[in-house]
Amino acid sequence: IEAPHLVMYVRGLLEREFGTEALYTQGLRVHTTLDLDMQRAAERIVDYRLAQLADTSRTGFSHNVHNAAVVALDPHTGEVLTMVGSPNYFDPQIDGAVNAAVAPRQPGSSIKPITYAAAFDPHRSEPLTGASVVMDVRTAFTTQEGAPYVPRNYDRQWRGPVLVRQALASSYNVVATKVLDMVGVDATANLARAMGITTFDNRERLGLALTLGGSEVRLLELTAAYGAFANGGYRVEPVVVTRVEDSRGRLLKAWEATPSVRVLDERVAYLITDILSDNTARTPAFGEGSALQISRPAAAKTGTSTDWRDNWTIGYTPDLVVGVWAGNADNTPMVEVSGVMGAAPIWHDTMEALLKGSPVREFREPPGMVRAEVCADSGLPPAQIAREIAHSTHRPVLTRCPHTVDEIFISGTEPTAHDNWHWLIPIDTRNGLLAGSECPEEVVTYRPYTRYPAEAQDWARSNNIPQPPDVYSPWCMAGEIASVSQHSTDAHRASTTDASARAMVMTSPDSGSQYRLSPQIPETAQQIFVAVRPVDGIVLQEVTLFADGRLLATLDRPPYQVLWQMTSGAHTFTATGIDAHGRRLTADHIDIVVIE
Repeated sequence: IEAPHLVMYVRGLLEREFGTEALYTQGLRVHTTLDLDMQRAAERIVDYRLAQLADTSRTGFSHNVHNAAVVALDPHTGEVLTMVGSPNYFDPQIDGAVNAAVAPRQPGSSIKPITYAAAFDPHRSEPLTGASVVMDVRTAFTTQEGAPYVPRNYDRQWRGPVLVRQALASSYNVVATKVLDMVGVDATANLARAMGITTFDNRERLGLALTLGGSEVRLLELTAAYGAFANGGYRVEPVVVTRVEDSRGRLLKAWEATPSVRVLDERVAYLITDILSDNTARTPAFGEGSALQISRPAAAKTGTSTDWRDNWTIGYTPDLVVGVWAGNADNTPMVEVSGVMGAAPIWHDTMEALLKGSPVREFREPPGMVRAEVCADSGLPPAQIAREIAHSTHRPVLTRCPHTVDEIFISGTEPTAHDNWHWLIPIDTRNGLLAGSECPEEVVTYRPYTRYPAEAQDWARSNNIPQPPDVYSPWCMAGEIASVSQHSTDAHRASTTDASARAMVMTSPDSGSQYRLSPQIPETAQQIFVAVRPVDGIVLQEVTLFADGRLLATLDRPPYQVLWQMTSGAHTFTATGIDAHGRRLTADHIDIVVIE
């Protein structure tokens, strides 16, 4: 029997449409979309790559990967050219009869492009772009159940300010979760459904883990969904049966191509493609010569479930979409097998084999795209002004960012404000503090600093990135009471004028957390940090932290945090502050429970 999983899949389709009796009594003659040469090539590749993963001589241990599935289809017609459901349909030891091409599995990060596609929609009030900056720092979200959810990146590292292009290409989990939080779970799930995903049917089960692969999908459906990126935004309906006749040759069913439904702006589809085919943007996570590169223009995305039970690679050219899943049919976890290690080599070899001899095509850029130079860290066009240093007043001077990249934008979404992160700051060389207007010229030097948004400043300090001092040199002060950040606040971002605005954010503890006191640990060692930070553009002169309405500490410089001795019961933390303009600010309260 050739292509057994596809044969059984077709049989199921016929039973549903014509009934079991017709299937056995009418002598049906069925025409399918299968390309048997492609099918055999994919089967050989699956066998070869799984054998490599099983070779213990290379690693000294077994990766425990016994199954893989491959789907290849035409993104313009939806015709399924290949369906490999397992390496051996007839092997019961690996549950080979299970068709992993249509079995629901967790997609890991391979679902992320749909989240970003929703965020790029130019009809949103504030669409994201490839140059949008999202902070890759520890962030706690509150789930529907009220518990804290803190996503982590694959390598457990934080990267501070990250451009969306690199975040998607390198698959950073924290940024993807923040993007989903901005767009909304409903908007993302609705787009996924429009693109052909049928498993996102229970809204109550969908949460922020959706974009990290927390909800199951079928390989066939996700591969078809990627077809919308390949064809310029049209839904792809997978087609397997093209014609059915009875034993007398009478036509019972004939498939005819019909106009597809547009589910994505073609510019959004192209922007996703441009990012997923950007080898430079994914190099930090996957290396320069990963299996995601083939010998022609192609876009690809991997996915790995958090428990090593599933890994994926889905990718495409303008003419072919190939999806690969690797894992075990019985859902046992693999051993240290990521998407780029397990599924990606199968995808790479399958793409090369199935496209061999076909003409190389570039992805077509649609009308309505513009290109611009932006700073590599802020995502904003470089500062156009070149202010001369005013030696008499020793004021900070905005300067040009040292590194830039070229970015492509949907027309109308390109940034209009210029970079305001990079400054030359006057420093008193005798003590390293800010130089006031009375400092003699001979002791003043201008040093370059990057003024990160408030959310990234703790990250900068923890990574030993030099930050400008926040006090003036007492040896040459002439009434200066403002910090350097006050000088740059207006250029960086205007601070809030509403004292009741959410100008500070409690960063620790996480809201909804439960802690347990341990009798085996000294009470004095059972402490947690209570911490707050300002939102971007706010300059704090003073912060006061409270626990259950009682004063914990008053701090006049960052980091604004203090240790709190845990006691059993429910507790509430909050903070007040005074900004550079003397206004009183407040932070949202945080509730936790400590149990014995």
